[in-house]
Amino acid sequence: MNLKQTVNRKLKGHADQTELNLTAVMNVFLILIPFLLLTAVFVKITVLELSLPRISKDTSRTVMEKPASIILNILLIKETGFQLKSPDLTFAPIDTGQTDYKWDELAKQLDTIKKTHPESNEIIISPENTIKYDTIIGVMDRCREAGLPNISISG
Repeated sequence: MNLKQTVNRKLKGHADQTELNLTAVMNVFLILIPFLLLTAVFVKITVLELSLPRISKDTSRTVMEKPASIILNILLIKETGFQLKSPDLTFAPIDTGQTDYKWDELAKQLDTIKKTHPESNEIIISPENTIKYDTIIGVMDRCREAGLPNISISG
């Protein structure tokens, strides 16, 4: 083999290499990017404003600070129903119906609290561990509709 043949063989090796065909990849991106942009419009983000209890700055103890003007309303959510507690009002427990919670009775009790204490804006919701998230959101909606927008969740 002479030098000319080896050079031709090496040059042929370069000429036989194929180039990457990016047309298919570009077509996928051409379809994928507008699809992602169109579906991103339908994502809805909801922000729930919650007020958390303040803790005193004294590090030796963790005492919850509560201004004197705030009336402490507590709403317990159980599998068996609702129990609303207010300092000077007594409410009967609201048992669940055959299929679902009795939302109308809860709304009436919350309205009673708001009529008795119109300056009160706060309520503490304390759900059991087995309560579904949708139920908690439903209770929060009823509290806001009744005029108690400052909601704290207790575990």
